[in-house]
Amino acid sequence: MKYTFILFSIAVIKSVHSYVVSETKDVKNTKDLYENRTSIHKFIEKKHESWKIFTAEERGVYLDDVLYALRNQNWTADEKPCLNETLLVLQNLQNFTLLSVWQWDSISSEPQGLLYGNRYHLGNFDQCIEVPWDDTYPDLRNQYCLADIVLERSDKTPRKRVKDLYNPYQSALDLIEHRSLFMRPLNYLTWGLCVPSSCQPQSVQRLLGILLAQSHLGAAGLRARITVNEPCQSIDKPREYDALFYSFIGVMAFFAAVVLICTYIRHKRSVREKKTLGDEIIKAICLKNNAQDLLKVNKGGTEVFYGIRFLNICFIVLDHQFGMANGGPISNGAQVDKAALSIIGLLILHNDLFVDTFFLLSGFLAATGLSAFKRFPNPFILILKRYLRLATAFAVVIFYVSAVYPYTGSGPLWNRAIASDTDQCRKNWWISLLMLNNYIDSENICMVVSWYIPCDFHFFTFTMLLYWLYRKHAKLGITCAVVVSIAAIITPGIVNYLHQLPPIQLFTYDFLTNPRSLEQFHLTYIKSHTRYASYLVGFFSGLIFNKYKTKDNINRISKKYSVLGACFGIVMMLAIMMYGATFVWRDYGPIGAAIYAAIERPLWASSAALLLVCCCLGHVPLLKSFLSWYPWVPLSRLSYGLYLTHAIIITRNVFSARVSQHADIFFFFIQTAGVIFWGCLASLIILILVELPVINLISLCFKQRPKSEDNQPKIKENYQHRNIETSGVENGGFMQENLICPNKIVVKF
Repeated sequence: MKYTFILFSIAVIKSVHSYVVSETKDVKNTKDLYENRTSIHKFIEKKHESWKIFTAEERGVYLDDVLYALRNQNWTADEKPCLNETLLVLQNLQNFTLLSVWQWDSISSEPQGLLYGNRYHLGNFDQCIEVPWDDTYPDLRNQYCLADIVLERSDKTPRKRVKDLYNPYQSALDLIEHRSLFMRPLNYLTWGLCVPSSCQPQSVQRLLGILLAQSHLGAAGLRARITVNEPCQSIDKPREYDALFYSFIGVMAFFAAVVLICTYIRHKRSVREKKTLGDEIIKAICLKNNAQDLLKVNKGGTEVFYGIRFLNICFIVLDHQFGMANGGPISNGAQVDKAALSIIGLLILHNDLFVDTFFLLSGFLAATGLSAFKRFPNPFILILKRYLRLATAFAVVIFYVSAVYPYTGSGPLWNRAIASDTDQCRKNWWISLLMLNNYIDSENICMVVSWYIPCDFHFFTFTMLLYWLYRKHAKLGITCAVVVSIAAIITPGIVNYLHQLPPIQLFTYDFLTNPRSLEQFHLTYIKSHTRYASYLVGFFSGLIFNKYKTKDNINRISKKYSVLGACFGIVMMLAIMMYGATFVWRDYGPIGAAIYAAIERPLWASSAALLLVCCCLGHVPLLKSFLSWYPWVPLSRLSYGLYLTHAIIITRNVFSARVSQHADIFFFFIQTAGVIFWGCLASLIILILVELPVINLISLCFKQRPKSEDNQPKIKENYQHRNIETSGVENGGFMQENLICPNKIVVKF
């Protein structure tokens, strides 16, 4: 054993080599420690940054699978050209030919962000259809096709309901099948595909099915329902200007020319003591005169209406911006659904109450105007004037949507914008101008937001006739008013109960993407008989104000009770808005839902009316001064045009998007500011060129003789009205007299 150990030790010693150098290395050729360390790091980095060269087998795995799947499809004879061109593209893609790489590079090869609420996978629309060789090789053009896909489970085995949707170890199918409180489907996706120009919709469906099977979603064995419902877009199929487009340009140019000519004539003509009919007509159309009238203030004790009206429409624009953008291509839909449960989200979810505020203002001002007549005029004339005030700007916007709107944008989703707005307006423009679009063929209503206009016209007409009956037969009129008021309150509850509807219109994803398709939208949301209560509250409030107001605007309500009443009204409005939004996730019975549907809007209108009356008949420091601030005066007169045009601007921005946007609150605020600016500018153009001239000419036709003018006070300007009172503040020095700085509004405190 001892000898064995000695022999093993000798063998180990012999295996160790010792090297002795004959000379040392030169100092100049010796690297210091830092340089050695640096070289080591560079070696490591170089090791990590080493180039990967794909072999032929690695490059062709994905493409070979796609080629194999394409060849094994049952292609019809009509689809063979598309198949051959697609196979050629894929084969050239393996050779990295520019034509094929350009086309394939514009495609989203697989869905991304689906679990985070990103429904739209649009690729690069412009790269697909705008190829650099379009002029030299026109036969090599592509077309962009859009398909809607619904993912379904291939197995029908029942699964247990998962409590924790975000358990990282569970199946992703549970999350894909789940719908949030706002009904956003994660199994719905819209996919854009760039294909040869010879491909038909069924060929696009086949190719998308193959790409989906090769993606990560194909691993779950999901069954895809693919539909291509709209024509593909290509650069060789431009939208040509039609006669309707040139008609709109011609009509607007004619109005502009007439306005400018009348303005020039009035500027050159000297002031006459005795005005002729021609002078009155020129004055009615004159640009300068109408622009000055926009700046006049009606000192009737309702100055706070200017601020309330414009701020209210701003809130509506903000809510519609959030809603329409959320229904369009966004990349973080799941995050938006979660944020909707916040305080700001609760306010946005029930934003339809802002429209009831407009009904309140409309009824209030109609009451103050009608009650001022000593002798009630011909009801037919009042109805005609009201119709013209509402229909003039409405007709211009309908004309624009039908004629010009299709040419204002492009993009993957642009055909859907035309289908949802332009096609409907071209079909039902006459129903809209008859103020029947919220009852007749409302599934194809021209502009979804336009339902408000016939409602207001119906309310004014019916309420005016009730008041006319009251002036003729007081007891009968009061009896009818009581019956109508009770019916207006209970009707929404009855309709909700009979149809088992939610207590409020839920602004879910289905509503945001296609409001015309929902039953509740047609049964209760847009019908005049279910929205009448708020208008009646405003009308009765206007009668109370007209009875107790004083000529010199002395406060009839003390400061203490004015502040308490205004605060109570604001708190009630916030409570109603936020409580109603909780029905999105809260359980409710049919009776409770019916009761809430009946009383919610009258309560909101009553709370807003309390705020108005306290500001008009009393003094609410700071708030009254702010709402009466002079800049609100011209802006409030643009509110009706802004209401008509804001949705067009928003949908144009949403449907012309090329990629999914990140839904960010600050970004939406910036977009809203832009929509308000351009909407006000469009409203001003419509107002100056068309609306005011037409309204002034109609008023001139019904103008009374001087001896009877005192008996015919004009109805005060309403949200939709554009009749400017001649008794307004003189134009000379109006900016100096009425423009109040924001830092000075506390003077009255």
